[in-house]
Amino acid sequence: MSPFGVLVLSATLLVVLAALLSARTAFVVLRTHTPPSRTRTSTKRHGEASLAIFLGSGGHTAEMMRLVAGVDWTRYSTRTYIISSGDSLSEEKALQLEKSIGSGTFTLLRIPRARRVLQSYLTSPFTTLDSLAYCLWHISLAPLLRAPSSRQHRRRVFADAILLNGPGSCVPIAFSAFLPRILGLPSPKLIYIESLARTRKLSVSAKLVRPVVDRFFVQWESLREVLKGSAVGETRSRWMAQVECEGWLV
Repeated sequence: MSPFGVLVLSATLLVVLAALLSARTAFVVLRTHTPPSRTRTSTKRHGEASLAIFLGSGGHTAEMMRLVAGVDWTRYSTRTYIISSGDSLSEEKALQLEKSIGSGTFTLLRIPRARRVLQSYLTSPFTTLDSLAYCLWHISLAPLLRAPSSRQHRRRVFADAILLNGPGSCVPIAFSAFLPRILGLPSPKLIYIESLARTRKLSVSAKLVRPVVDRFFVQWESLREVLKGSAVGETRSRWMAQVECEGWLV
């Protein structure tokens, strides 16, 4: 085969692979947001589970700490706190919480910041890619390579559920946790809680992660009504998580 023929064949294969990946991603996103059938029986699991909690620094960490105050720690006996690098305050809050719990096991996962405060938007893509690469390894790939040495690790998943809120560093976490689903592998349930400060408009982070999370909460009914009113049809909404509001969660 001539060099030109090899080039054409390679380009064709890349296009086909890209199309298949896009179709698979679209299918998984739609399935994630499709309500279960009324005839499907519920298979709610009981017993111990693992939980990952993203502490986004500052006010976001304060909100998350109030949010998890009512968690049943006897069930979520294996915990991971995801903290941005250099965020000593969030690390201190996590350690204080663990001291008050006094049972189970926990780890701290420090990830590069996707975007620093006042960082230029011109350089943000580079730091975001750095954070994404780090999260892909620790959240998507490393759990698959880990030996199933304990009951909690049999599914070879980073955590059974991940709690997310606010800052931009949650975006690489959400997409890294979602990736195994595209490959047909176990992945964490993703729960996003928008900041209490957002009363009429979603944050950029919320808009980016809404297509891939399983549950999406806002804390103001006014914001929920705004989002419902701005919908452009039922087909569009199937590509994003349904907006839920249970009042103030923090």
